[in-house]
Amino acid sequence: MRTKILAAAAVSTLTLLAASAASATAASAALDIASLDITAINYNSYGADSVDNNTEYVEVKASADVNVAGLLVQDAWAKGRDKTRGCNTARIAPGTLPVAADATPDVLPAGAVLRVHMGKGTPGIDRQGVRHVYRAMPAVCGYKSNVFNNSGPAGNRYADWDRVWVTLGDQVESKGYNFSFGYVAK
Repeated sequence: MRTKILAAAAVSTLTLLAASAASATAASAALDIASLDITAINYNSYGADSVDNNTEYVEVKASADVNVAGLLVQDAWAKGRDKTRGCNTARIAPGTLPVAADATPDVLPAGAVLRVHMGKGTPGIDRQGVRHVYRAMPAVCGYKSNVFNNSGPAGNRYADWDRVWVTLGDQVESKGYNFSFGYVAK
């Protein structure tokens, strides 16, 4: 009986140590936007614009371990005009980042890619290790639920047509894009 009690105590201690280590890793992961690069913006779905065909996304890559809980992705319309409905906005809620079984919750490891989709889908990690999260936009939020602007100013095909902001805590990174060169800005 004493052996069983000691074994149970040892398992409990190891579980607590593992949980403490995971918490320490999450706490020590940077909450630093400088560790995230906006690497791609897909601002136009292939095919007809519709609620069911919205493959728009913003992709960020971590250069160091980054705690992305609370990460906010917005376009210019959301940042400038729509302050109340949450349109054209996606936020990574704590505990929703897809992570590998042995990884720390909410932490995007150095070298990893996070793709924040403005459309319907199932969160997960693909074969290339890209983490996918989704924020379906209500139809009231945009043209047939598509988010990013893909029509720019007349006469200047090189000007930014829209801008994407990625906010983490009180730090902000942004990137402008232009539809003249294809569906995905890099």
